[in-house]
Amino acid sequence: MKNDRLRSRFLLAAGLLLAAHMPQYAQFVNFSLWEDSGIEASGGAPGGITVEDYDGDGQIDLLLLNAQLGFSYSNTLYRNNGNGFESVGESVLPPHAAKFNAGAFADFNGDGIKDLYIGAWNFQTFLNTENRLFAGDGTGMFAPVAAGPPVTDQNSTAGCSWADANGNGWLDIFVANSSVNFGSAPNALYLNQGNGTFSKEAEDIIVAGPAQFSFSGNWADVDGDKDLDLFVANAWVPDQLYYNDGAGNFSLYEDEQALFNTYTGLSYHGAWGDYDNDGDFDLFVPGELVNYLYNNDGAGVFRRVEGQWEYSLDTPTGAWGDYDNDGDLDLFVTSFYDNQNAMFRNDNGQFELETDAVIPLLDGFAGLADFNGDGFLDIAVANGGFPNTDLHAAVYLNEGNDNSWAQYTLAGNSPNTAAIGAVVRIKATINGQETWQMRQVASSSHSSESTQLHFGLGDAAVIDSIVIEWPDGQVEAYGPVDVNVPCILEQGEEPPCLRVGLHERQRLQASLELTPNPARGSVALFLEAEEAIGPCTISLFHLTGQLAWSAQQEASGGRLNMAINLAGLPAGLYYLQVQAGGKQLVKNLVITP
Repeated sequence: MKNDRLRSRFLLAAGLLLAAHMPQYAQFVNFSLWEDSGIEASGGAPGGITVEDYDGDGQIDLLLLNAQLGFSYSNTLYRNNGNGFESVGESVLPPHAAKFNAGAFADFNGDGIKDLYIGAWNFQTFLNTENRLFAGDGTGMFAPVAAGPPVTDQNSTAGCSWADANGNGWLDIFVANSSVNFGSAPNALYLNQGNGTFSKEAEDIIVAGPAQFSFSGNWADVDGDKDLDLFVANAWVPDQLYYNDGAGNFSLYEDEQALFNTYTGLSYHGAWGDYDNDGDFDLFVPGELVNYLYNNDGAGVFRRVEGQWEYSLDTPTGAWGDYDNDGDLDLFVTSFYDNQNAMFRNDNGQFELETDAVIPLLDGFAGLADFNGDGFLDIAVANGGFPNTDLHAAVYLNEGNDNSWAQYTLAGNSPNTAAIGAVVRIKATINGQETWQMRQVASSSHSSESTQLHFGLGDAAVIDSIVIEWPDGQVEAYGPVDVNVPCILEQGEEPPCLRVGLHERQRLQASLELTPNPARGSVALFLEAEEAIGPCTISLFHLTGQLAWSAQQEASGGRLNMAINLAGLPAGLYYLQVQAGGKQLVKNLVITP
């Protein structure tokens, strides 16, 4: 229940269940304008939104990027203090007055502190300014970094994103450029040298070739080969998807069935999300006249899915999020000129336009996060002053429902301490069905989301399993885990949420060893419990949730020693689950080719 400060309610869905057959977990939600949030469109026209917990206090902060014509304003950084936002940009960020459209946080130097890269918008001007890289100092303050080409090149940058492009552990920067002075400019990939500086990649296909007017680059492991691929959104030429071989060598996806942006107008960005919960990343591309949804078949082959979402006019933002916490990703889109935002409610992979889900404001940019810490995704919006509209910025709070949730912040090994590129999968029983969900940690100026991962869980009372694929290739599996508890998942450490209300009741108190691991052909299992456990079920699951093998065993005296035949199972990442007496224990297993 929100307090009585929250007024001017705008329905984003029907508050009543209109169909008797709809399950309880499908309740939708209302949003209310947070009138005294402290957010305001001052100091220029908002040219974008970046959401992130920049100071590590557990609260999601907000950066409004300035696109004001002229050079008299800087970006505005709002710190979330738990009760609202306070503008701290002038005291926290060094002066950097210019026009900006892009900003993304990451730990580029491996010190465990968030840094910030911002891109300058120098479109059709000779008065160019450079992009900026600011290093966090651990006290919430930032200092400029002389990092080489990323801060000396002068182009018109529309988007920037962080990723370990070449698999060496250090985060690199992809920059989507629209122009230089009055001509086209090539995109740029800046490779992190591990010493505070970057080199500029000149030969790879993603930056070589004819210059084009690009708006963003968004990373995801598209084909499931455990490296990050890149989607580039362009204007007036088709968008591009590049596959990564793991070492930073890219090849262009050329499947004609994908039909990426058949209308070669303007695409703003690529929003990756597993909307059908089948274990791979699908793609939504918002654009100028047509929006596109592409379904991934699991091997990185795409097909276009048609629907009402295609026709929201001039859509700069498409934001995946489980707004009603029912266990699948809904889609929120904004519009520059359509005079309305729209929400598409997802029920088991099928979308329905919520006709009442229109915030009656004309918004260009959006960022989603749980700003008030209640487990439900809120929405920040900003309008940069397009025709017939007023400048504004606002936050709408999600009033929630009875559904469960989970929120995870990942802490990886140095140098990639924010675990950019990590994939988290969870399994829970929702409305009587075992359901797997997947999220990826990403940091892009056009991703609309923070690095905090949010899952809706419907009526689930417990999370059966968490499987984490860390950027360095390590895989960890845990379970069971409590719901409705925000949690830090630290690489190599048992998560604290494992012990919240469930540790003694449902976690099997035993040691479990798999030898060898990685394995091929067979693996030896040794289980030793602290007490007799009797009959148990041994199950081997692929990370997509498919059951690969299962058997009933008797753990005599609390010990079990057996061999498991892996012949015929494809190479990949698996986890083994031991269940006995209503308790369970899990262990990851890698099967090699």
